[in-house]
Amino acid sequence: MQRIDAMKFGYFRKQTFLQWEQQTKRRCHLVNDDITGSFECKWQDSATFDFGYEHISIFCSLGEWANNISDILKDRSCDKFSFLNDDHRQALFRYYTRMMLIISEMLSDFDDIVQKTEPTRLKSKKAREFLSNRKGEVDSLFAFINNVCKHKVGGLHSSNHHLPIWFEDCRESSPFVKPISIEKFNVEHPDGILIPKLSYLVQVILQCYSQLDKLFEKETDKFKIICDKYNGQVIGPETIYIV
Repeated sequence: MQRIDAMKFGYFRKQTFLQWEQQTKRRCHLVNDDITGSFECKWQDSATFDFGYEHISIFCSLGEWANNISDILKDRSCDKFSFLNDDHRQALFRYYTRMMLIISEMLSDFDDIVQKTEPTRLKSKKAREFLSNRKGEVDSLFAFINNVCKHKVGGLHSSNHHLPIWFEDCRESSPFVKPISIEKFNVEHPDGILIPKLSYLVQVILQCYSQLDKLFEKETDKFKIICDKYNGQVIGPETIYIV
């Protein structure tokens, strides 16, 4: 029975949800996340109390956008699906795709923020390396998402002759020899699509948060560049949690 449960998606969703909630310090069990303990609120507090700024729009927007990750991770509709069932894998592929599309937008935001911290604006490649835990990590994830989930006509659609799908979350080894994967996007005669672990996808975002937090703490001049650009007053009803 234990082995069967370990092959079902719900176990991995729940573990990843805990990882996301604990490491972002968000409270995700409400209709909308309470983000008073989040990275974004920490940055807003620093801008207000340490440097006298008002409302920094990008911090608030980033914090609200991240609710999308919480929403997906709270979705229990696929919990009973098995990685070993062909029909279930198709549905799980769509779940992971939704997550990767949201993550792609967040990665783009982090990329742009890091670029903007330099007066002469960093190249995107260098910004992505700064955000990565290991060489090429963020860039590789971008490439995978772009080719498998987004701009598919020149990527997945060109080679997808009913390619089978496998998940790294599955406890059984991948049956593929030349899959499309994060490590290698191979569109010439691939034998399958290997989907990265759900926890890994979230961990890349957490790493970006951590890197940006360290940058803002160590180099206040760069923090101020962002604050100067996005400083302003709240002009609508306050339905946010940032203070």
